[in-house]
Amino acid sequence: MNSFASKLLVTICLLAGLIAWDSAQAQDKRQRKNDPTTRIKKKLQEAGLPADVQEKVNKILAEQGPKLTEAQAKVDAVLTAEQKQAQATAQKAAKEAGKKKKEAVAEVQAAAKLTDEQKTKLAAATKELNAAQTALTSALKGALTAEQQEKLLGKRKKA
Repeated sequence: MNSFASKLLVTICLLAGLIAWDSAQAQDKRQRKNDPTTRIKKKLQEAGLPADVQEKVNKILAEQGPKLTEAQAKVDAVLTAEQKQAQATAQKAAKEAGKKKKEAVAEVQAAAKLTDEQKTKLAAATKELNAAQTALTSALKGALTAEQQEKLLGKRKKA
């Protein structure tokens, strides 16, 4: 009986450890998902840039990243969970229907059913987000050559 109780206790402890580990992994994944600089960091690793350039870019991301994250959080805070879900559903439907960007954006906005107050807050938050994105992009362009910009920022040369 004592052996069974100790085995049961060990099993419960292992399960609790697994649950805690899984929860920590999920939280880490959510934090990376909410970090708008994650995509750039991933491209930076894949681009194979020289060490001095990587250092410059990492410094820029460290300076500009929190501003961008804060601005994105303000945009995200405007909508309710139901509105976000409605937008996601409308966006998926528009993509599957092959709608043009302008039509798709109109449908996604209509699906959210924003109040006038939300529209005002969203416009201000979006303006702040765009400013933060522009500042980050400008800083990155200053640190990179044209070829490096194309690799990292995904800019295409105009023909």
